[in-house]
Amino acid sequence: MPTKSPLHPLLDEINRAAQAGLPFLAVTMTVTLPDICVSLASEDGRSNRDRYKNWCANHLGEGFSFLTPDDLYSIRCGVVHNGRFGDLQHNVERVIFALPDGNSFQNCQIGDAYFYSVVDFCRNFTGAVDAWFETNKDATIVQQNLPKLMQYRVGGFAPYIGGATVLA
Repeated sequence: MPTKSPLHPLLDEINRAAQAGLPFLAVTMTVTLPDICVSLASEDGRSNRDRYKNWCANHLGEGFSFLTPDDLYSIRCGVVHNGRFGDLQHNVERVIFALPDGNSFQNCQIGDAYFYSVVDFCRNFTGAVDAWFETNKDATIVQQNLPKLMQYRVGGFAPYIGGATVLA
């Protein structure tokens, strides 16, 4: 049986939040996933605008065909820093997410608006991250950066705490 990715708990929590009607949490974490991937794959362990956009261009594919990497970066910055979907000036001007109890949309554009069901958006995005990790998990730099990844530490995080599972 294959070992689960160290990203699995985060990706699982994102999808569970989306399904449980917690779209703010789900979407906010989802749009930060390219930052996490490029940080794992970068010599300096950091993300930046160009790395984020390159990751999106290379790994998101057809499931996000109406959004450019510039749109995605604008959405990420707007959501994380301003609580809005960014200053969309590229392919779309508005983003609309259908909630779990509403209509279902996947990668739709109507006029200047981009529509996606929050559950499908998160599931498709986390699927792309899973695929990226599976391809890159054995890269030396990814292996070097994995211990720095925020993750559950079962049994504690020595030398700071023992016994209890913590997030560190």
